Amino acid sequence: MRLLVGLVGALALSACSDVIFKPAFQSYQVYLEPAQLGYEVDQKGQIIIVVNKAYVQVAPGAPEGFLESYEYTVLDDAGNEVFPGESLGSGTVGIRIPPGRKEVGGGNFVYETTKSDPFTFSLDGRVAQEHLAQGAPLNWRYQVTWHARTSNGKEISWVQEYQIKYPLRGQ
Repeated sequence: MRLLVGLVGALALSACSDVIFKPAFQSYQVYLEPAQLGYEVDQKGQIIIVVNKAYVQVAPGAPEGFLESYEYTVLDDAGNEVFPGESLGSGTVGIRIPPGRKEVGGGNFVYETTKSDPFTFSLDGRVAQEHLAQGAPLNWRYQVTWHARTSNGKEISWVQEYQIKYPLRGQ
Protein backbone atom coordinates (compact mmCIF):
# COMPACT_ATOMS: atom_id res chain seq x y z
CA MET A 1 0.00 0.00 0.00
CA ARG A 2 2.84 2.42 0.84
CA LEU A 3 4.37 1.72 -2.54
CA LEU A 4 1.09 2.59 -4.25
CA VAL A 5 0.75 5.85 -2.25
CA GLY A 6 4.37 6.75 -3.05
CA LEU A 7 3.87 6.04 -6.73
CA VAL A 8 0.70 8.16 -6.87
CA GLY A 9 2.50 10.99 -5.01
CA ALA A 10 5.47 10.87 -7.39
CA LEU A 11 3.17 10.94 -10.41
CA ALA A 12 1.23 13.89 -8.99
CA LEU A 13 4.42 15.86 -8.37
CA SER A 14 5.80 15.12 -11.83
CA ALA A 15 2.51 16.24 -13.40
CA CYS A 16 2.64 19.51 -11.43
CA SER A 17 6.24 20.19 -12.36
CA ASP A 18 5.26 20.94 -15.95
CA VAL A 19 2.74 23.50 -14.75
CA ILE A 20 4.21 25.16 -11.68
CA PHE A 21 7.95 24.81 -12.08
CA LYS A 22 8.30 25.86 -15.73
CA PRO A 23 11.26 28.08 -16.55
CA ALA A 24 10.38 31.68 -17.46
CA PHE A 25 10.92 31.15 -21.17
CA GLN A 26 8.15 28.55 -21.14
CA SER A 27 5.86 30.39 -18.71
CA TYR A 28 5.66 33.67 -20.64
CA GLN A 29 5.88 34.49 -24.33
CA VAL A 30 5.16 37.76 -26.12
CA TYR A 31 3.13 37.22 -29.29
CA LEU A 32 2.57 39.77 -32.03
CA GLU A 33 -0.34 40.41 -34.36
CA PRO A 34 0.67 40.35 -37.18
CA ALA A 35 3.31 37.78 -36.22
CA GLN A 36 6.23 39.57 -37.93
CA LEU A 37 7.57 43.12 -37.61
CA GLY A 38 7.44 44.97 -40.88
CA TYR A 39 6.64 47.84 -43.15
CA GLU A 40 5.24 48.86 -46.50
CA VAL A 41 6.41 51.49 -48.97
CA ASP A 42 3.84 53.81 -50.53
CA GLN A 43 3.82 55.18 -54.11
CA LYS A 44 5.97 58.15 -53.02
CA GLY A 45 8.65 55.87 -51.56
CA GLN A 46 7.72 56.64 -47.95
CA ILE A 47 8.15 53.81 -45.45
CA ILE A 48 5.00 53.04 -43.48
CA ILE A 49 5.61 50.98 -40.34
CA VAL A 50 2.96 48.35 -39.59
CA VAL A 51 1.75 48.71 -36.01
CA ASN A 52 1.84 45.42 -34.11
CA LYS A 53 -0.46 44.54 -31.28
CA ALA A 54 1.47 42.50 -28.71
CA TYR A 55 0.40 40.53 -25.67
CA VAL A 56 2.00 38.26 -23.09
CA GLN A 57 0.74 34.69 -23.22
CA VAL A 58 0.92 33.02 -19.82
CA ALA A 59 1.29 29.26 -19.29
CA PRO A 60 -1.07 27.44 -16.90
CA GLY A 61 0.10 27.85 -13.31
CA ALA A 62 2.52 30.73 -13.96
CA PRO A 63 2.35 33.58 -11.44
CA GLU A 64 1.04 37.01 -12.30
CA GLY A 65 3.36 39.97 -12.54
CA PHE A 66 4.35 42.92 -14.70
CA LEU A 67 6.16 43.05 -18.02
CA GLU A 68 8.48 45.93 -17.21
CA SER A 69 10.85 46.52 -20.12
CA TYR A 70 12.69 45.20 -23.15
CA GLU A 71 15.80 45.75 -25.21
CA TYR A 72 16.57 44.50 -28.67
CA THR A 73 19.26 44.04 -31.26
CA VAL A 74 18.79 43.49 -34.98
CA LEU A 75 20.36 40.40 -36.54
CA ASP A 76 21.09 39.78 -40.21
CA ASP A 77 20.80 36.54 -42.21
CA ALA A 78 24.03 35.20 -40.67
CA GLY A 79 23.05 36.09 -37.09
CA ASN A 80 25.38 39.10 -36.90
CA GLU A 81 24.29 42.40 -35.39
CA VAL A 82 23.23 44.86 -38.07
CA PHE A 83 24.22 47.85 -35.94
CA PRO A 84 27.10 46.41 -33.88
CA GLY A 85 27.89 48.15 -30.63
CA GLU A 86 24.91 50.50 -30.85
CA SER A 87 22.13 50.53 -28.31
CA LEU A 88 19.28 50.54 -30.78
CA GLY A 89 16.24 50.01 -28.74
CA SER A 90 14.84 49.59 -25.33
CA GLY A 91 11.66 50.62 -23.68
CA THR A 92 9.33 50.44 -20.77
CA VAL A 93 6.17 48.40 -21.07
CA GLY A 94 4.43 48.38 -17.67
CA ILE A 95 1.74 45.87 -18.66
CA ARG A 96 0.14 43.56 -16.10
CA ILE A 97 0.72 39.84 -16.68
CA PRO A 98 -2.32 37.88 -15.47
CA PRO A 99 -1.88 34.63 -13.52
CA GLY A 100 -2.11 31.33 -15.37
CA ARG A 101 -5.17 30.35 -13.40
CA LYS A 102 -8.76 31.39 -12.80
CA GLU A 103 -10.77 31.12 -9.61
CA VAL A 104 -13.91 29.04 -10.10
CA GLY A 105 -15.42 29.60 -6.67
CA GLY A 106 -14.92 28.34 -3.16
CA GLY A 107 -11.16 28.90 -3.32
CA ASN A 108 -10.81 26.48 -6.22
CA PHE A 109 -8.78 27.30 -9.30
CA VAL A 110 -8.56 26.12 -12.87
CA TYR A 111 -5.08 26.35 -14.36
CA GLU A 112 -5.25 27.69 -17.89
CA THR A 113 -3.42 29.70 -20.52
CA THR A 114 -4.18 33.40 -20.25
CA LYS A 115 -2.97 36.54 -21.95
CA SER A 116 -2.34 40.14 -21.02
CA ASP A 117 -4.08 43.19 -22.35
CA PRO A 118 -2.58 44.24 -25.69
CA PHE A 119 0.21 46.78 -26.04
CA THR A 120 2.02 48.22 -29.06
CA PHE A 121 5.40 46.88 -30.17
CA SER A 122 6.51 47.72 -33.71
CA LEU A 123 9.52 47.96 -35.99
CA ASP A 124 11.87 50.92 -35.56
CA GLY A 125 11.97 53.27 -38.58
CA ARG A 126 15.78 53.27 -38.76
CA VAL A 127 15.75 49.48 -38.96
CA ALA A 128 13.14 49.56 -41.75
CA GLN A 129 15.27 52.05 -43.73
CA GLU A 130 18.40 49.91 -43.44
CA HIS A 131 16.46 46.72 -44.22
CA LEU A 132 15.07 48.26 -47.41
CA ALA A 133 18.49 49.73 -48.37
CA GLN A 134 20.00 46.21 -48.08
CA GLY A 135 17.41 44.79 -50.49
CA ALA A 136 14.91 43.57 -47.85
CA PRO A 137 16.76 40.36 -46.87
CA LEU A 138 14.49 37.51 -45.79
CA ASN A 139 16.05 36.48 -42.49
CA TRP A 140 16.63 39.73 -40.62
CA ARG A 141 15.11 39.65 -37.16
CA TYR A 142 14.74 41.44 -33.87
CA GLN A 143 16.25 39.61 -30.91
CA VAL A 144 14.29 40.94 -27.95
CA THR A 145 15.07 40.41 -24.29
CA TRP A 146 11.89 40.89 -22.25
CA HIS A 147 12.11 41.72 -18.51
CA ALA A 148 9.33 41.02 -16.02
CA ARG A 149 8.77 40.87 -12.28
CA THR A 150 6.47 38.18 -10.90
CA SER A 151 4.07 38.63 -8.00
CA ASN A 152 6.52 36.81 -5.71
CA GLY A 153 9.17 39.49 -6.46
CA LYS A 154 11.29 37.39 -8.80
CA GLU A 155 12.91 39.24 -11.71
CA ILE A 156 12.89 37.16 -14.87
CA SER A 157 13.91 37.71 -18.46
CA TRP A 158 13.68 35.72 -21.67
CA VAL A 159 14.72 36.15 -25.28
CA GLN A 160 12.50 35.90 -28.34
CA GLU A 161 13.10 36.59 -32.01
CA TYR A 162 10.72 38.23 -34.48
CA GLN A 163 11.21 38.21 -38.25
CA ILE A 164 11.38 41.52 -40.12
CA LYS A 165 9.26 41.41 -43.26
CA TYR A 166 8.75 43.61 -46.31
CA PRO A 167 6.10 44.07 -47.46
CA LEU A 168 4.00 43.41 -44.39
CA ARG A 169 0.38 44.38 -44.73
CA GLY A 170 -1.33 46.01 -41.76
CA GLN A 171 -4.51 44.54 -40.38
